Amino acid sequence: MKRFVSKWFGLFMAIMLVGSILAACGSNSTGGASKDGKVTLKVLDWNNTNTKETEKLIQDTVEKELPNVKLEFEYINWDTDFSSTMQTRIAGRQLPDIVMIKGGDHPKYTEHLMDLSNEEFMNEFPEDIRKALQINGKDYAVPYTSNFQGVFYNKRIFDENNIEIPKTWDELMAVAEKLESNGITPFTAHFKDYQIGNSFNQFATVEVFSKNPAWGDDLQEGKEAFAKSPEFKTVFEHFEDVYKYSNKDPFGVDFTGAAEKFAKEETAMWIIGTWSTAQVLKNNPDLEIGFFPTPATEEQNTKIIMQPDHTFSGSKITKHPEEVKKVLEIFATNKDMAKQYIDNVQTDSLIPDVVSNVDAPFVEDINNYKSIGAANANVGNVQIPWPYQEQAGSYIAEWLLGKKSLDEALKATDDYKSKVKFSTK
Repeated sequence: MKRFVSKWFGLFMAIMLVGSILAACGSNSTGGASKDGKVTLKVLDWNNTNTKETEKLIQDTVEKELPNVKLEFEYINWDTDFSSTMQTRIAGRQLPDIVMIKGGDHPKYTEHLMDLSNEEFMNEFPEDIRKALQINGKDYAVPYTSNFQGVFYNKRIFDENNIEIPKTWDELMAVAEKLESNGITPFTAHFKDYQIGNSFNQFATVEVFSKNPAWGDDLQEGKEAFAKSPEFKTVFEHFEDVYKYSNKDPFGVDFTGAAEKFAKEETAMWIIGTWSTAQVLKNNPDLEIGFFPTPATEEQNTKIIMQPDHTFSGSKITKHPEEVKKVLEIFATNKDMAKQYIDNVQTDSLIPDVVSNVDAPFVEDINNYKSIGAANANVGNVQIPWPYQEQAGSYIAEWLLGKKSLDEALKATDDYKSKVKFSTK
């Protein structure tokens, strides 16, 4: 009898031990269910435009369609904190249930994301939009918005100074010279934060990738180099031109300060993307903002630059995969929410038939320029990852501030290649 009791006691303890281990492993996943059966899903979101409005919109829509699901938002700054935050959460197995990922960043996180390839709601999107975000033919994100990048300009200033829209870089410089001679600061610049990194890819899209779409892949394989590329030397030189005609102390100005300067009509042009307009119009709702493509050296390469922007992915380790998929389905199929979202953020939707109601000259300009062809900024963003662009931007800054020569800045950008983890092959 003693042996029998001992045997079953040992089996009981083994079962308890296994249960404890499984519970401990499970505790590393995110999300939770309350006693009333409601599920809380955590959302990591880097959107920084009208966040109160967009969060309420999403919360209300999800609550109406999925009464048992509650979303808990956490906001981070994409350009300074997103990468490090994701690395920390992944290492600690604490990745939130749903993550907003910037279009083009997905290769870094694919192994930690839910495969959505076989979900019916992914068929809502045209094949070309899905392909722009797919990794090895698989879907890991719901496409949601796209941004357009180029030159935003003050229509009043252009009209009063009889300025025509430039179609080449030389023409843009002629415009800048005319504005300056008339006592007007041509360009808004905020080199304190991400503008150099952002413009790095914008200039490269029209000067480099327009001629060789695989330039970044060739760089990885040792077939190309920044110091040996006349096109990338041109990209770097564009920054010298912008710096020459920019507001005072651009290295002391951040995005918020730049938006304020442009809104107050202290500058005439801003080389940036559509994410900037909401902030500008908050400061000056009556400002008439126009838009034209960033001019390339050669006119045939002057195209509007498009980039998939806001996308939503599910964590592979979520405790609530079905609820996550249902929320992602709402993002993919609820056109009313999508329309209100882009009106709040003032950008374009990737969901078919969803068009913004924002009545502004730049929106009309963008729609008109789409007809001449769009260049996909993701080509450069994927082949030359954002951290590499940022680092190149620091070398460009050193050159502009006289701490490096142009050749030294280009060589430093080449030398940094050994420190970059490429994930496109």
